[in-house]
Amino acid sequence: MSVKETLTNVNIIVVLPGMRELCFCGRVEKGEGMATKMGCPTANIAVEQGAVIPALGVYVGHTEFEGGRFPSLICINDGRTGYRLKMEVHLLHQDGINLTGKRLDVILCDKLRDLVPFPGEEEMAKMIKVDIQKADEWFAVHKD
Repeated sequence: MSVKETLTNVNIIVVLPGMRELCFCGRVEKGEGMATKMGCPTANIAVEQGAVIPALGVYVGHTEFEGGRFPSLICINDGRTGYRLKMEVHLLHQDGINLTGKRLDVILCDKLRDLVPFPGEEEMAKMIKVDIQKADEWFAVHKD
């Protein structure tokens, strides 16, 4: 059974008063560079087997590392094979930061959308631009 078949029906983030948002941590691994080619460089963090995660999809949240906290767009996906569960973290409006090998704490705040089948690079690049715009709008309303 693929990760997608296992996780498709899980679609909740519950944050009760006084409860911290859902947080994951991990070390950034070198990716394939596909997101960078589409104008949205990401830090790739493998999700360990047995970890409980929300549904695959695109989320807004924060990334913390080396004393900083950055608004982020996060895609939780199962790679192109359906067997490599990972988080792809994009620090909004932070270009040129090399995160490879760094330990990140990623806090999920809200889900923007479900994943869609890969429509090709050009169409995906358009979707990512819309995701970034929606993330900016979300952060404008939900200031820290």
